[in-house]
Amino acid sequence: MDIGISFGYMFEDRDWLKKILIGGLISLIPIVNFAALGYVVQIIRNVRDGQALPLPEWDQFGEYFMSGLWLFVVFLLYSIPLIILVCLQGVGTVLLGSSGNPSDDVATAYMVVSVCLSCLMAIWGLVIGILSPAILVRFAETGQVGPTMRFGGLMDVIRANVGGYVIVLLLMWVVASIIAPLGLILCVVGVVFTQFWAYMVSGHLLGQLAGEARGAQALQA
Repeated sequence: MDIGISFGYMFEDRDWLKKILIGGLISLIPIVNFAALGYVVQIIRNVRDGQALPLPEWDQFGEYFMSGLWLFVVFLLYSIPLIILVCLQGVGTVLLGSSGNPSDDVATAYMVVSVCLSCLMAIWGLVIGILSPAILVRFAETGQVGPTMRFGGLMDVIRANVGGYVIVLLLMWVVASIIAPLGLILCVVGVVFTQFWAYMVSGHLLGQLAGEARGAQALQA
C-alpha cells in the first residue's frame, strides 16, 4: 500500500483545482452533498482499477448523487440499533420527568439503565466507525445496499489485509478529524478545500484497499 501517493495524487490532474472547488462547494450543501459521497465512491473504483489519474469528472452528477444517497441509506441502516438505544434513553428521561418526584430507588434504577444504554451506544458507534472503511469498499464494489449489509462481505475486505485496514482506518480518522478542520483557519474558503481534499485522500486509501481485497478473493456480488 502506497500511503504517500494518497495525499498528493489529486494534484497530478490538470483540472484538480476545478474539481476540488466544485466538490468542496457541493459538500457544503445539505442533501446535495450526497453527490460528494458518490464522487468519493467513484474515486475508490478508479483507484481499485488502477487508473493513472483517478479523479473523475463532474459530468455524472446524477449518478454520484444516487450513489451517495444509497450509501447514506446503508449507514442509516447500520445505525438503527444506535437510534433505538437513543430513543429508549429519551423515553426513559421523559417518563422519569413526568413522574414528578420519583423515589430514590426509581431514580437509581434509571441512572443504572441510562449508563448501560450510553455504554451500548458508545460500543455500537465504535463498531460502525471500525467497519466504515469496509462498508465503503464493499459498497464501491457492489453498488448495492443488500450486499453491503452482509457482515461476511465486510470481513472479506478486512481479512484481505488486516494491517493495511488498520492503517487506512487510522489515516482516515487523522485526515477527517485533524487535517480537514485546519481549513477553518482560512474561514469558509479553507474548509471548501481541506474538507473535500480529506475526502479524496480517504477515497484513494480505500481504493487501494479495494484493489487488495479484489486481488485476495472475489467479493460476493
